[in-house]
Amino acid sequence: MTLRTRIATLAIALAMLVATPRAMAAEGLYEPKQDVVKLKDGRELKGTIVKEQNGYIWIDLGVGPEMFISPSDIKEIVRGSDEPIPSGEEATEAIKAKADKQTSWERVPGITRAAVITAEGTVGMQMAAKPLREAIPMLKEEGVDLVVFKVQSGGGMLLEIQRLSDVLQNEYKPQFQIVGWIDEAISAAAMTSITIEELYFMPKGSFGACTGWFGALQAVEGRGLEDVLFKMEKISARGNKDKQIMRAMQINEELSYDINEQTGEVKFYQNLDGAHILNDGTDILTFTAASAQDCGFSSGTAGTLEELQALLEKSVGEIVWVGEEVEGIPYPVCKAEKYQREYRKEVDFQEKRFDEIVTKYAMEIQNAQSVPVDSRGGFLRRAEGYLAQIRRLHNINPNFGLRSGYDADWINRQEEMIRQLRRG
Repeated sequence: MTLRTRIATLAIALAMLVATPRAMAAEGLYEPKQDVVKLKDGRELKGTIVKEQNGYIWIDLGVGPEMFISPSDIKEIVRGSDEPIPSGEEATEAIKAKADKQTSWERVPGITRAAVITAEGTVGMQMAAKPLREAIPMLKEEGVDLVVFKVQSGGGMLLEIQRLSDVLQNEYKPQFQIVGWIDEAISAAAMTSITIEELYFMPKGSFGACTGWFGALQAVEGRGLEDVLFKMEKISARGNKDKQIMRAMQINEELSYDINEQTGEVKFYQNLDGAHILNDGTDILTFTAASAQDCGFSSGTAGTLEELQALLEKSVGEIVWVGEEVEGIPYPVCKAEKYQREYRKEVDFQEKRFDEIVTKYAMEIQNAQSVPVDSRGGFLRRAEGYLAQIRRLHNINPNFGLRSGYDADWINRQEEMIRQLRRG
């Protein structure tokens, strides 16, 4: 063996002995740098941020499942890891892969794993399609078979109904059994919930009053009303509900029904010919728990989780509820439910800031317009900062500012205006 060959062989051997930080960490010989999340309550969480999306983060603390943190709770993030943070589908798949390896639950034949998700607040703001869609991987991670949507909403934006219905119909139903538990579902909330075939009411539950409004409380009428009526016929069919029910909830229309004593089948009429009168045509229909159950619209009434479980177990067998016990909440809180609560909290917080940010943005633009081109720099930089905040709010919820005309097109127009102001 020549000297050159010996040197080459030695170099290869040394290279094989030098481990990368990743390999050393895997062998426990090297401790990788940690990310530090400083919270507003004074706590510091150390671990590895495994996902970051719209300001929300998931951090692996080394023990148990990843911890979800809302941006409203974060004071500062100190990046320690050199590894890139995945986002979107890449992050979801990474978390799912880890969850598959560290499953804390076990599938038991004959046992249905059920979870409660609350749908609360204004439809289109706190109650929206986006957080429901993002919760699906969390439900699958915890092995949920049955999802109970507990609804408490006085309505909201008509434009969000189709989005919510599509998520329930096209994304939840193929993967889970879903039922609704109605506390209050008024207007847009009822028009969304009717997508679900199996509905249960709380004792004081209400469902209906679906008159649409726009502008300064003007009722939807004419072509707009016909469009909404037709849309709700299709959404009612998704929930296997007679289209005449939702129609009577939208316009002053008579509605009655008969019950076949032999089969139990219910037949509805858009007049008062039936033996049972639901709506006499002087007002729009709103179900109570009793009237909904009497006509078969509701599958039963339950005031507590235990009562609901007793009703559900008649068809699905034994149920185990997924989630952690939390003081003050009468059902276990699963990861998906925790996410809904954090999302609503963040929307509440940002909604209060939205008008203030828009006002400050407009002020900086006005200041920039009032001075020569070479004096606009500071005003435009601050304006861009406020506009970036507005865009971030739209990433959290695209409906922020929609009623005031501050949509994505408006943001794009503002960016172009800033470029023109900078050029002069």
